[in-house]
Amino acid sequence: MSIEVHDMLLIDVNKKESDIKQFKIVFICLHFVIMKLNCKFDGMYWSEFRNQYMSYIFSSSITKPNTIIRTINGKHLEGKSDEDVEAIWFKDTTVNYFPQGLNKIFPNLKTVIIHDCRLKSITQRDLVGLENIRRLRCASNKISSLPDDLFENMNKLIDISFYENDLQFMSSEVLKPILKNGLKFVDFRENRSIGVAYCESSYKYTYIANKNKVDSVAKLMAMIDEKCGFKEFWITGRMSDITIVTDTEKFKAHKFVLALQSSVFTSIFENEMKDRPSDEIQMKNINSDAVKIFLKFLYTDEVEKEGNSNLLELFSLAAKFKVENLMIIVEGMITDDLNDDNAIEIFELACRFDCDGMKTSAFEVIQSMFDKPLKDELMNQPEVVKDLVEAKRNFESIVNEHSKH
Repeated sequence: MSIEVHDMLLIDVNKKESDIKQFKIVFICLHFVIMKLNCKFDGMYWSEFRNQYMSYIFSSSITKPNTIIRTINGKHLEGKSDEDVEAIWFKDTTVNYFPQGLNKIFPNLKTVIIHDCRLKSITQRDLVGLENIRRLRCASNKISSLPDDLFENMNKLIDISFYENDLQFMSSEVLKPILKNGLKFVDFRENRSIGVAYCESSYKYTYIANKNKVDSVAKLMAMIDEKCGFKEFWITGRMSDITIVTDTEKFKAHKFVLALQSSVFTSIFENEMKDRPSDEIQMKNINSDAVKIFLKFLYTDEVEKEGNSNLLELFSLAAKFKVENLMIIVEGMITDDLNDDNAIEIFELACRFDCDGMKTSAFEVIQSMFDKPLKDELMNQPEVVKDLVEAKRNFESIVNEHSKH
């Protein structure tokens, strides 16, 4: 796997990643560790996990990221097999990084527990393949932050616990993808910045003392933003460790915030800047106001909806850095402001970033400019559409000029 490393990292949202070729290339190997584990199979009879057939793992040493568990050996109970395993429990052992490949071994998992294993972090990528689990318990570990996209595609998850970790940084966005599931239990007690839990009244499997409990998910989300948000860091710049440099301004930022909010920033810090440490990221040829609005959103989830003249550049930044929440907001603002004058520019932008909704809206406005509708296949040919619009405008300009004489 080759990674482009820039002597001074330069990000240009007007270019595709494949177009950035002028920098020195080094080779970084993305290492995967293959591991075999032993376990004990037994039934789980606690009321919380009633009658689930479980794999218990009491001895492991997962100390490197991207560790793939290839096999888990143990003696099954009579009549049972790997397909019957619905829960896996790592307990009082070493799991510094979330193990990969569990779904390949146990395809019907419903519960994953990593308890008191010094787990350092968890990301959306760690949960790929585990979309069907209903419970995720990571209590008594060392996790300090949760990324906004952690639970994307987790369409059945109703029960999560990060009890007794070091949680300081997260936003309520982390829970939004699983609200539709009908959350039953969310436990953030005994953490550094937050110490409460939510438990639906009808959910009888977990007891939480009233002093540590909120009575709605909405209250829990509000408390998360109050206790664990990044707004103070944006306002004060306190403890900043990276500077974003534009043509006219510099913005103090924090790697942990940028990485939490954008997988692209994570890749930059973990790969491209790993061997060439730098305290600056250059964002040249990008409007400074757009960069400021983009960075502010990463810290506050706020974006001004009035008087914003940099929407196209802001959308490009959000798309380039895969900040989907901001993309959705800005797309709506752009679509609301669609007209004959800006439709072709918006159409080109939507085509470049494969934004179907915005592309369709812009194409409909462009269609209305012509007496005869354009062919549907032109939806994917922005250069041709642009030429047609410019030709029409030139023709109308000539006609108008002659009509004056």
